Amino acid sequence: MAARRMANGEASSRYEQRRLEVLRAAARTFNRLGFHVATLDDVAAELGVTKPALYYYAKSKDELIFACGKRALDALAVVLDKSGGPNLTARQRLCRFFALYAEVICEDFGRCLALTEPGDLSPDSRTKTVAGRRALNHAIREMIRDGVKDGSLRACDERALSMALFDSFNGLARWFDSDGAQALAEVVEQYLAIFLQGVSPVQASPAAQLNGAKAAPRRGGRPARAARAKP
Repeated sequence: MAARRMANGEASSRYEQRRLEVLRAAARTFNRLGFHVATLDDVAAELGVTKPALYYYAKSKDELIFACGKRALDALAVVLDKSGGPNLTARQRLCRFFALYAEVICEDFGRCLALTEPGDLSPDSRTKTVAGRRALNHAIREMIRDGVKDGSLRACDERALSMALFDSFNGLARWFDSDGAQALAEVVEQYLAIFLQGVSPVQASPAAQLNGAKAAPRRGGRPARAARAKP
């Protein structure tokens, strides 16, 4: 009995390992050719098997694309957990999340998720995938609201900022090349600087405050207009 259970466990492990290889091949194929253009024959060719052999692991393109996206969403759920930490401001948590998010999005399954439109999926797969994406979006919006409360971010439209961040980072799936001249960490740093410097608490420099205090008044007590430059 114990030997049979061990044999069944080993068979299950081999199946799952092979299925993971199938999913990675499918993700690479969809990312390279596009979901609508790619066929199961293309996936089989990428994997080096026949199409009938592929049916043992997946019956349709929809099953493959959904499973690839689910792998990515599962990884991003872990990323969300890792982005927290004691004594971190919400801004720091936000930066940590998107640094890890970029790593996932630039892998096979992450690219597949980012490049797949909800309309490409069957109704049931679409509902589940959209729910996973929406959960991430809501978590980031809450993080932004926390940043406004703790003072690490200025007041802003959390929905607009969240969507802009996700849209920008999802774009990495289309153009980022790990063999390119720029490292992913550098791109992430630039993206976050562009976005988050624009929502940092606004503090006027001492020089700006001094210049404002010295503005010359005119009649009526209003500040004088700057002289208009001659053409």
